[in-house]
Amino acid sequence: MIEVVFDSSFLMSVVEKPTTWYEDIVDAIGKFQPVLLDCVGTELQKIASGQGKRSRTARVALDLASAFRRRPCGSARVDDEIISAAAGSGRLVATTDRDLSKGARAAHVRVITLSKGRVTLD
Repeated sequence: MIEVVFDSSFLMSVVEKPTTWYEDIVDAIGKFQPVLLDCVGTELQKIASGQGKRSRTARVALDLASAFRRRPCGSARVDDEIISAAAGSGRLVATTDRDLSKGARAAHVRVITLSKGRVTLD
């Protein structure tokens, strides 16, 4: 089964503007295992610890990702850890972050993103 490594930007986007993201990914690649790296979880926890709408969104994103398979991180930047976790393993990356998308594509990693509320696969 294909694994998809999720970035905080993608999770927060689908919380802010609910979509059929899960079904769309299944339609695009078949059954998949969602993965949350520990460093992405930590990033979401930091955002969630604050106040306001962004913090509430991060808390819901954490709840959404609670059923995802967890994977450890090294000590690199979060984006580099995501790319490293996916590169050469056949995993895909789900993100709405342009810099992360660009880096993933440069490492020959397929990227799942959102466009007008719909999942796209690059």
